[in-house]
Amino acid sequence: MGIFRVGERQLADGYRLMSHIHLPDGVLPAWLWLSGYAVAVLLIAALWRGGRTTAEPQRFALLGIFAAVMILVAMIEIPPFGFHFNLSVVSGIILGPRLAVLAALIVNLVLALIGHGGITVIGLNTFILSTEMIAGYYVFRLLSRVIRIRAGKAGFIATAAGLACGAGLAYGVLAVGSPWIDRSLQSAAGIEELGPGTAGPHLSLVRLAVIIFGIGAVGWVAEAVLSAAILGYLERIYPGLIAEGKVEQ
Repeated sequence: MGIFRVGERQLADGYRLMSHIHLPDGVLPAWLWLSGYAVAVLLIAALWRGGRTTAEPQRFALLGIFAAVMILVAMIEIPPFGFHFNLSVVSGIILGPRLAVLAALIVNLVLALIGHGGITVIGLNTFILSTEMIAGYYVFRLLSRVIRIRAGKAGFIATAAGLACGAGLAYGVLAVGSPWIDRSLQSAAGIEELGPGTAGPHLSLVRLAVIIFGIGAVGWVAEAVLSAAILGYLERIYPGLIAEGKVEQ
């Protein structure tokens, strides 16, 4: 999710519905972004440890397909608030947690290479997006397999829950990094424009919280509706695709 834009020096790309921190290299301290890489590596290792070291070829084909879909929809902005979908929870439900973390890494790597955040925040963004996908996956499994709610309704709730988890983590990272973000704002030459989340040359955490958890909640509902439609459709025409997203795969 973007936070603000200062002159021609982009610290973020406006508020968007996506658990993705649009911060260029050199803003966050090394200990914070290195921690993101460490957590992302540990998450991947934990999910793949003790399981099969490979997955069926068709599963990796799905990994490529859904990673590409997530990147594609991330490029489409929904006015007027600059939201964009990412279909992370749908992808997590289909892929399962183990492949979901790989998809998150691929998506964030590609987005960083095309200017959606710096290389240094790939680890943090991978952790945030993985949490979003995995949380949505387990909520969906609970609702659809234990409580026996249909895929569409379960997908709606799971998507909203997953996006809320991702937004909470992203907000936490920004709150921790706010002193360094403030320094970047204050040192930026020629402030031309300050967008949502800022109060003068400072990051306002209160205002940012209102944007992320207030206005952002509208975006969560919009993506939840889209996810529900997709999962409901898949349940009718290809129910095995949803059923295949298991932890052990």
